[in-house]
Amino acid sequence: MCGINGVISLNKQKLVPWESDMIPSIEIMNDTIAHRGPDSDGIYIKDPIAFGFRRLSIIDLDDTANQPMFSHNKKVVLVFNGEIYNYLELREKLVGKGYQFRTSSDTEVIINSYLEYGEDCVQHFNGMWAFAIYDFRKNKLFCSRDRMGVKPFYYYINDNKLFFSSELKAIHEATGINKANHSRVYQYLAYGYRLNDGQTFFEDCFELLPGTNLIVKNNKVKLKSFWSLKNNLFEHKEGVDYKEEFTELFKSAVKLRYRSDVPVALLLSGGLDSSAIARVTDNLITSGELGQNEINAFIASFPNFKDDETEIAREFVKTCDHIKLHEIQVDTKHTIASLEKLSYEFDHPMLSFNTVVHNQIMKACKDRGIKVVINGQGSDEALAGYDKTICGAYLLDQLISIKGNFIKEFKCLNKENGYPIKYLFTQMAKTILRPPFASYLRARYQEKTIPCLNRDFVKANKGYQSLYKFSPSGGNLNNYLLDAIKNQDINAILHYEDVSSMNQSIEIRSPFLDYRMMEFAFSIPDSLKLKGGISKRILRETIGKELPDSITKNRQKIGFNTPFTDYITNDLVFKNYVAGILESDSFKAKNIWDAKKMVETFRNPSENPKFPYWRVLNLELWARAYGIDNL
Repeated sequence: MCGINGVISLNKQKLVPWESDMIPSIEIMNDTIAHRGPDSDGIYIKDPIAFGFRRLSIIDLDDTANQPMFSHNKKVVLVFNGEIYNYLELREKLVGKGYQFRTSSDTEVIINSYLEYGEDCVQHFNGMWAFAIYDFRKNKLFCSRDRMGVKPFYYYINDNKLFFSSELKAIHEATGINKANHSRVYQYLAYGYRLNDGQTFFEDCFELLPGTNLIVKNNKVKLKSFWSLKNNLFEHKEGVDYKEEFTELFKSAVKLRYRSDVPVALLLSGGLDSSAIARVTDNLITSGELGQNEINAFIASFPNFKDDETEIAREFVKTCDHIKLHEIQVDTKHTIASLEKLSYEFDHPMLSFNTVVHNQIMKACKDRGIKVVINGQGSDEALAGYDKTICGAYLLDQLISIKGNFIKEFKCLNKENGYPIKYLFTQMAKTILRPPFASYLRARYQEKTIPCLNRDFVKANKGYQSLYKFSPSGGNLNNYLLDAIKNQDINAILHYEDVSSMNQSIEIRSPFLDYRMMEFAFSIPDSLKLKGGISKRILRETIGKELPDSITKNRQKIGFNTPFTDYITNDLVFKNYVAGILESDSFKAKNIWDAKKMVETFRNPSENPKFPYWRVLNLELWARAYGIDNL
């Protein structure tokens, strides 16, 4: 796990020597993301490329595994951020084909896989990655981002050069970009989205989409998709029960993510997903399949907060033989002091207050010497965990299908899950609408954000492209889930998790985001995801059977919840801090909103509890941090 930087010339005619021109840029980019790789750094510059690298040593701790790394003949050079979990299996195959290895790293496996398979090498990888390879034999830059987009890859073209990096701030420092992308700012303020469409919050600066390669040859930039999640990709074993298949696949995904030459820890909550990972982990240690004898688990604790899950986690850990729980209490005073610093560190305006809390958990892990943690991200998105938001699509499918059972399922969601009849019908109506229109209605009438924004700003930027469209023939549940994974939720979550963890020099691994797990989830019947008001049924009915009823039978989906509204309402220090932001000249001078209306709304949060207070504050702090001058 590391940070990568680079520049490639798109102009054959250079007026200045390439090396002397590029050294300052690569050095400042490397320095800017030093937190991603405190163990070593490296620079390689040779016309037409300049590569920079910061290393966090996880696999093969020897210096010979440092980067930039070269092929045996020095004709191919690589910088790589991430982990190839199946590198041992790939290495064995490559050795069988005659390749020799100087290191025990997965980095060298990528190089030799490229030499053997070319651009198709990515089809052989199971992992998370963002890498750049320059092939001097073909005068070609080959960059790639993993299937789910776990690892970031940003790029910007300026002055006949393509800059790329693991973090936007590195490109900002090297090029001085300070113009905001207005459409992205509007989507964030009005909808709370960070759409996965390749755009960033900076004007004309992009991110490589998940499952996509970027190739530069003959000064031309080309993007090529190599994988895209869709229905029925997974090839099921003949005669094997879905639940048995899921159990073995999940065990494999968890076990692979413990491949490390440093200790691995868990992020735990009182929820089903992280508890399932912990249970499988405990079983793997008991059976002798993992080298660690004890696993540290960390949980965020919010004393006196109604959604605090600490007690549930405590009781669960008592049933484990090899899990040791560490409770981290969130300090609100520290939170306030760190907000402005974090606004710069996170590249984009922060998704939610959870981002700050997550960063504090990562810091606690770092203080205990942890370099790698495993979390439960991805299960809710693939297995219909957020039944509150997807129930409309599910009910419509039940209504449309001849084999559906609409009345029974409606009653379960109403009586067992506690969703009012009006709410369920509203969700069904929302599912029929185009998502951009539904988002607009929510922003105007429910959250009441749009009335506080400049009319011209709204008119110029409202609407967005959605992958979801209601189908009268059914399949809406899966299509709704696919849209959340490919276009909305998961991309924003993965971004803040990557920056939050790497900000503390920690790597996050997510078994549920194993591409095999994702393909499996979209190749099974809907009834194994949601039925009778019970979400994630296949997980509850497999690994869940080994968990306490307080976890498996809990239908309330809390998620990683934090008490931000409580802070702006009841915490005097925080209220004063917010008041200072609202009264600042910078806030009042913004043309994108009506500052007076904003201030009035902030005065009494209880009157408008759904207003996106956090997003407004963070947009202002982010604009200050990056010197944005076009808002």
